[in-house]
Amino acid sequence: MITVVEPKRPIAALWSEPEIRDGETFRLMRYVLRVDHEGKVLLCNVVTGQLAVLDQDEAELVDKLPAEYSPAMKQLVDEHYLVPDQFDEHQRVVKMREVLRKLRETRQGSAITTYTILPTTACNARCYYCFEQGVKTVTMTEKTADDVVKYIAAHCGEEKKVFISWFGGEPTVASGRISRICEGLRRNGIGYSSTITTNGYLFDEEMVHTAKTLWNLTHANITVDGTESTYNRVKAYVGVKDNPYQRVLLNVGRLLDEGIRVGVRMNFDLGNFNEFPNLLEDLKARFQGSPLLQVNVHPVIGEYADGDSMLPHGTDDWFEGKIVELNDMARSEGLQIKSAEMPFMQCKGCQATSRSAVTITPEGGLVRCPEQFGEDQLTGNIWDGITNPELMDSWKQFGDYAECINCVLFPYCLRPLRCSAKGKCRYSRELIQRFQNGAKQVFASSRMTIMKGEMYYGIRGAEGGSCQN
Repeated sequence: MITVVEPKRPIAALWSEPEIRDGETFRLMRYVLRVDHEGKVLLCNVVTGQLAVLDQDEAELVDKLPAEYSPAMKQLVDEHYLVPDQFDEHQRVVKMREVLRKLRETRQGSAITTYTILPTTACNARCYYCFEQGVKTVTMTEKTADDVVKYIAAHCGEEKKVFISWFGGEPTVASGRISRICEGLRRNGIGYSSTITTNGYLFDEEMVHTAKTLWNLTHANITVDGTESTYNRVKAYVGVKDNPYQRVLLNVGRLLDEGIRVGVRMNFDLGNFNEFPNLLEDLKARFQGSPLLQVNVHPVIGEYADGDSMLPHGTDDWFEGKIVELNDMARSEGLQIKSAEMPFMQCKGCQATSRSAVTITPEGGLVRCPEQFGEDQLTGNIWDGITNPELMDSWKQFGDYAECINCVLFPYCLRPLRCSAKGKCRYSRELIQRFQNGAKQVFASSRMTIMKGEMYYGIRGAEGGSCQN
């Protein structure tokens, strides 16, 4: 066995040395991702992040598992690719993750460095699938915006550097509040960069320039749900007189020209999935393979009737297959980064689970998740701080779902108990394929030389590594 990507040492160190008993049967650890490529067998340990290529004897041995222990298994056992038949790797991962999470919180301190800010819940679009339907429309006042700056200044830590994600509603409806907060941060000597989730319609040349020079915007996530006629119908913008599809793509170009990365996402269901190839062609023709443009798909979550009162909702299995198929299409067109990342065990989930992050509502409330910001989700506010620590702590509890235990990506994936995205996971097949492709990419790009009659792979993973997303 030859290591291509080194394991994350802090994680591997927690996994105690295996005990081998006479006559014991060994099997492949369930959290090992196998990739067969060019006559080689690659194994990625999804707990430690190690990627290895097997020699012929080891590959044949793995094909015959489970089997009684033999000296030929030693390295595979030592590196935790093979485990005793009765070993419970699920519980081992749960315990290791808890230890690493506590260590991480100890190192983290009390600074809040990541902020999701909703300057408004108002929106100029009327998407039929919007999870915010019925939400009270509120726009942040100038005073609250100034108080947001004070809150960040008081909690950002000694480094005085923060990351902001602008969310809504449609955040550009309240672009003035975004600018006011950014101006306040500058006056207080606080460094910042930001991203935005937006429909992109309200941008113009002046706002794009402001986004670059004042908001320090590095990335814009823009939803484009199909080609022109479908997009315009699904978005159902209020009070428009031009062609929204053409305007939004014009603004995508403006953002790219300013050096701002753009992620175009098509939310899909039975009503529009077949338009993705044409959307890709349009984007590719307009932006000529800009390295700053990435395109992906995302299933419509929940069962919503469209404008024609139809329910265009596919089954979970259908969605799962389409995610793989359509994202593969984008990758083949050069519109997705071919990531060579190898998965390893994560000890924190999304921003909602981290005490170094917070979401601020238009009224100055503090919540954990930007998609759950009702009164019942308030953990405090920017004036009084945390007033409901029990609710805040409840976001640190992760589900141990039966359907996830045997998934090869279980160590990599975390699902908070309070997360609203419950139900069958639709992303495992896509992630597995992404990581398999990444393993092939690492293997292909590794430099092979002959050293003492053995192949040596020049690429190495980060020796230290950390438990993070």
